[in-house]
Amino acid sequence: MTKVVGIAMAAMLALAGGAVIWGTRTPPAEPAPPNVILISVDTLRADHLGCYGYERPTSPSIDLLASRGVRFEQAFSQASWTLPSHLSLLTSRYPHSHGVETDEHKLPSTVTTLAETLRQAGYVTSAFISWVYVSDRYGFGQGFDEYHELLPPENEVTSSTVASIKASAFVDRIVEWADHGPRQPFFLFLHLFDPHIDYEPPAPFDEMFGTPSPDKSEGTFQYLRRYIKGVHREPERIPADRRARALALYDGEIRFTDQELGRLLITLGDRGLLDDTMVIFTSDHGEEFDDHGSMEGHQWTLYNEVLHVPLIMVFPQDRFAGRTMPAVVQSIDIAPTILDFLKLERPAEFQGRSLLPLLNGAGPEDSLGMAFSQIKRFNDKWAVQTATHKLIYTRDIGLNRRGVPVIPGYELYDLIQDPGEQHNIYDAADPLAQELVLRLEDWMAGAGSPPSVAAPGLDAQDLQRLRGVGYVD
Repeated sequence: MTKVVGIAMAAMLALAGGAVIWGTRTPPAEPAPPNVILISVDTLRADHLGCYGYERPTSPSIDLLASRGVRFEQAFSQASWTLPSHLSLLTSRYPHSHGVETDEHKLPSTVTTLAETLRQAGYVTSAFISWVYVSDRYGFGQGFDEYHELLPPENEVTSSTVASIKASAFVDRIVEWADHGPRQPFFLFLHLFDPHIDYEPPAPFDEMFGTPSPDKSEGTFQYLRRYIKGVHREPERIPADRRARALALYDGEIRFTDQELGRLLITLGDRGLLDDTMVIFTSDHGEEFDDHGSMEGHQWTLYNEVLHVPLIMVFPQDRFAGRTMPAVVQSIDIAPTILDFLKLERPAEFQGRSLLPLLNGAGPEDSLGMAFSQIKRFNDKWAVQTATHKLIYTRDIGLNRRGVPVIPGYELYDLIQDPGEQHNIYDAADPLAQELVLRLEDWMAGAGSPPSVAAPGLDAQDLQRLRGVGYVD
């Protein structure tokens, strides 16, 4: 048995034991407010986790975490790329409301964040992040007492690397933080980047789900860009064997990250930092693997391979443990749910809803909800979906911002009969289509005047990181 796999098994056993991590110590006479840990793993498709039905064993630690809490089956992100999606997560506002729809702007100081709200309530707020688009250059540091940007040194940044540290080194830093006995109550935000392209998991995870070819670059953006629709007028269609190898590397990245998350939870549990702690696990977006004729897809499209994200909430004292919720929910619902659980007043400008009433039986678990999403980066797209249907609108801008022709108009999909969104059934005369168009137009118009935004001020090193994965030319 290899050392890394042995660590993963130890993580699974510790998580499965429950008492090893949660609830091992006698609570104080006057309980302090619960801690909050919010974990986001970048570019993580929900349907590539075992707890969401995936056949490969990519996520034993995450699956066991799900068994300790609530798993939301239909959680959707508000954007299909990192920057606006994470800002929506931390502000409970849609991208056209918080004002950062492209990477040319940063979050205005007038927008209230979850971290600011918790700090005002007496929480010590700390964050550890691993990518430029979640850095303080874009305003993410608002409300945090400590904002640790774990980005590699300049001499490790090249045009062929994503220039982000691996999950193992990332978790090492959180362990160091935990060893110093953080003051409580705390809010801890963690952002791991590994499943994002480039797909380069360390051994043995690089061969765990299939033997790669001798070409070690097969999982990199530079290798796969020829198969990305948004980049080329006539992209190549990826051959089945190359797609399979890219998927194997992607799944290896997930399993590697899962192992490190297991190690992290063991560490926090051993130090008593999970005894009275709410843990939320999610992602900012998913990824496309030729689902709609292209690789990547995130930041280009609004199909559910890039919008459907995992959402797991673990509450203290095993409250709601083992529940599965089929209702449609949104990433912007996470911050209001946290504040509601802590009995703190939510900022008036938050646009999400607390999910606690749903968990407490105030409404049917499968009550009809709606999720809204948008991108305004290389294309201008908006989407609304219910539990049964999805409407996407693409604005006619001629050529996208990479010079590729745009196909404008509406797309409507029956998510029950066509969950892969392959057959556009939009008909302007259809009453359902008309209803969803009205809902989408009302939402698009409801943003009002977005706040005044400023440029982020990226340096040459930041641009080199972004260039390596195709965000800038």
